Amino acid sequence: MKSRRRNISVFSISALDLFAAALGAFILIVLVLFPYYRMGGTDVSFEELEELVQKRRLVAASSESEMSQIRALRAEIRLLDKQYKSTAENMSVVEAKLQEVLKQTAEVEIPDPPPEPKESPVPVPDPIPNPPRSTGKGVEFSILGVATNKKNIAIVVDMSGSMKAHRGKVERALDEILSQMRPDNKFVILGYRGGPTYDTFPSSGRMQSANASTVSQARNFVSGMSRRFGGGTPTQNAMVRALNLKPQAIILISDGAPDDGSPGAIVTNITKRNRGRAEIHTVAIGDYTKDKRLTLFLQALANNNRGDFVGRAR
Repeated sequence: MKSRRRNISVFSISALDLFAAALGAFILIVLVLFPYYRMGGTDVSFEELEELVQKRRLVAASSESEMSQIRALRAEIRLLDKQYKSTAENMSVVEAKLQEVLKQTAEVEIPDPPPEPKESPVPVPDPIPNPPRSTGKGVEFSILGVATNKKNIAIVVDMSGSMKAHRGKVERALDEILSQMRPDNKFVILGYRGGPTYDTFPSSGRMQSANASTVSQARNFVSGMSRRFGGGTPTQNAMVRALNLKPQAIILISDGAPDDGSPGAIVTNITKRNRGRAEIHTVAIGDYTKDKRLTLFLQALANNNRGDFVGRAR
């Protein structure tokens, strides 16, 4: 059999020709427009962009500084908050200690009085008649059974409101004590009442020699004490004040139990502070046999401090 001849058709424009023509046209356009590229402001845009970047860097640096300040403030706030919480936690402890301090006001030492001025060497006559003294050996004077040979004496007198009923008894007791004084004695009268507030003779609150003039002035002071009776019975504070004067003996005159602490605690506190340096004698005024708390308090205070306890109902 005779083979057939194939006819090959050739297109005049192929797809490849179209692509090549398009590419050539693009290249031609680029070459034509390339000189105008830099004229379009490309370099200016870079400069503006660089300036913008610099500005943003400055802003970022400023923001970082502000953030550092904010972090520092936050740290300070946390510290203050921690301190506040710590302070709040300690408030209850502080309040408890404050209450304890208020209860221990009697523990505060009162400064010693300044030295007394030198007395005139000229002797002062003593017109007071010599009263009979106790016949006990070495006893300097006695009052209602309270006897001592000590020279420097602090007389502590309850001036609370209840003492108004015993004005005469108080004045007679003090007059008897003053009658026992001699020029070689020194004394101070310390009256006390609620507050506490004090009436003292002499007004300086210091020990004074018991010459005739001083004893006479003391009697005038005693005669006016009853007009100032009133208030409570802060005996503990008065005894602490008397001990700070460093007397050799104390005579406490009262008609009622103290109201600035429990009697037992006061006896312990005063005895501890005294440390046996001063004799403490106690005198109960009025119908003391019906007041068990007063009697036990005055007895214990005297017994623990080398003193005597007596009662005066008349």
